[in-house]
Amino acid sequence: MASSLLFPILSYGADTFKPTLHITRKLSAFWYKVQRWTTNCFACTPTDILAVEACLPPLDLLLVYKHRLACLRVMCSPLEIKPAAARLPASLQTPSLSRHSPDHRDLSLKNPGSLLPLPWLQSRPPSKNRAHLPLDALPQSMLFLLGPDGHAPLPVTSHPLSGETYPSPPPGRTYPQLKLLCKKHLMEEWETVALHPARYAYRPSLKPHAFMGLSKFDAGRIH
Repeated sequence: MASSLLFPILSYGADTFKPTLHITRKLSAFWYKVQRWTTNCFACTPTDILAVEACLPPLDLLLVYKHRLACLRVMCSPLEIKPAAARLPASLQTPSLSRHSPDHRDLSLKNPGSLLPLPWLQSRPPSKNRAHLPLDALPQSMLFLLGPDGHAPLPVTSHPLSGETYPSPPPGRTYPQLKLLCKKHLMEEWETVALHPARYAYRPSLKPHAFMGLSKFDAGRIH
């Protein structure tokens, strides 16, 4: 219930718009209550341990993971399903058969005279005057899948959804496999913020513990 009902409500709109740090902290306060409700633990349980006990990653990592899945859907979708894929960078190897002219990308600039957009492969510098175009920021945040040069080909989401013949997926690069890589990247990030094994021996996991199916009293005591 926490993952399928409460998290979609809490993260509504996070596919496109990233909440600020202030908003994320407020949402995390409610997410901590969800974790305590899942494990039936007392309020004194540390929040970093609570996330591992409940098998629910911290909210800030979940929001980034949800945003990455949305980026992956845009980059791997045919134009008939997501027309925004036609305005992705021309050097990105998407399964789309056609792209808009590069001249049309200038329409995305608010003030072309004062803003010089960054190439999508270049990281954003500390200066606020240089930024990526909105559709360039999508593949830039997915470089862990595309490689440092951004030349890794992307598969199509589903062949039956389109009437045209799209390129066959490259070996080991099907859409479900890329989603699994995103989940693996989430676990690696969670592992970096988890407590050291010397302080807490149990490592993060997305699979609920077997004893969580017991009654609340028994599950809470085991936790």
